[in-house]
Amino acid sequence: MKSFVLAIGLIAFLSGWGWAQPQPSLIATEEEVRQFFTAYEDCYNRKAIDEFLALFSPQAIQNRREGMVEIKKAYTLFFNQSLALDYHLEALEYEIYQNAVEAKARYTLRQKPHIGGKEKEWAGKIRWILTKEDGILKIISLTYQHEKLP
Repeated sequence: MKSFVLAIGLIAFLSGWGWAQPQPSLIATEEEVRQFFTAYEDCYNRKAIDEFLALFSPQAIQNRREGMVEIKKAYTLFFNQSLALDYHLEALEYEIYQNAVEAKARYTLRQKPHIGGKEKEWAGKIRWILTKEDGILKIISLTYQHEKLP
């Protein structure tokens, strides 16, 4: 009986002191992810092209085909054509893993073009894969699909 109690005590001691498998560390905290998407919306709405593009990894791919050269060209043109932008994410959901963050949301985008242009609105689904580079979250993959076109 005494050895049984001693064995149970030893098992309890060892399991409480690190014999259980350590949990793998995640790539980011929930706060870092929330801050990333706040910055994403803010840069987009302010048309802050350099800050916005800094959210992308140099290896980023958009819609499974466009690399950073095309991404930079497209957003620069769109921001320059816009007098004002109103971009909002809704129903943002994300999963944080050891090596990436997967996020998805619904977006709405209203564009007020420069003089003479008619206001346009888009809406749809968007999905990101984020990674960390030099300790900073970056977009490695971005895929969106318009469901409402102007």
